Amino acid sequence: MLPSSGLTLVIANKNYSSWSARPWLVMTELRIPFAERMVKFDSADWTANIATLSPSRLVPVLWEGEPGRGFATFDTIAIVERLHELFPDAGVWPADPQARSRARSLVADFHAGYHHLRNAMPMNIRSRHPGKGASPEVTAEVDRLCADWRETKTRFGGDGPFLFGDFCAADAYFTPVVSRFVTYDVALPCDAKRYLSALLGTRAMRAWTEAALEESEFVPMDEPYASPPD
Repeated sequence: MLPSSGLTLVIANKNYSSWSARPWLVMTELRIPFAERMVKFDSADWTANIATLSPSRLVPVLWEGEPGRGFATFDTIAIVERLHELFPDAGVWPADPQARSRARSLVADFHAGYHHLRNAMPMNIRSRHPGKGASPEVTAEVDRLCADWRETKTRFGGDGPFLFGDFCAADAYFTPVVSRFVTYDVALPCDAKRYLSALLGTRAMRAWTEAALEESEFVPMDEPYASPPD
C-alpha cells in the first residue's frame, strides 16, 4: 500500500544521467504518479543533500513518503521491481511469464555489462560527437545488443513497436542507449533504427529530452569530448 504522501523519484541532470532516466521514463510513460526531486551533479545541492536523499550516495532513488525520512529503494533494477510490486497492473513488465523473464534478463545483462559502450559513449542529449568513442570493442557490443533486440522483437514483439509489443521497463532501459547512438552517430541496421525511432518518440522521452536541452551545466566527467565553455 502506498503511503499517503506518495512517491518521489530523486534524479540528477537529465542531459547526463542515463540511470536516472530509466525509472523516470517507466513512471512517466506508464502514468504512475510521482514527484521529481533533481539533485544536479557537482552542485551545492548535491553536496548538501545527497547523503540524506540517497542511502547509496547515488541516483536514482525512489522514496515512498517524505524523501530522507520515508522508505527508499535505490538502484534502477530494484526501483523497477518495486514499481512492479506497487503497480502490478501498470505494465512495468510484460504479462507473459516467458516474456517477463526475457525482459528482466535483457535489463540485468545491460546493467551488469556493456562497459565499453557505456564508458566510451556517455549519455549527452544536447551534444553531437559523430564517431567519438568508436572502437572494435564498442562495435561488438552494439552488434550484440542489436542482435538481442532483433531476436526478442521477433519472438515477443508481435505488431507493436517495442520489444514486447507494448512499452515496458526493458524499453525504458534501452532508451538512454539509443540516445547515445544519436549523439555519436552510430551506424545501425534498419530494424534497430526503427526501434530507436519508437523509443525516442515516446511521450516520456520527448518530455525528458525537452528538459535536458534546457540544461546548461557542464560536468567534466560526463564530457570527455568537449572543453569547458568560456
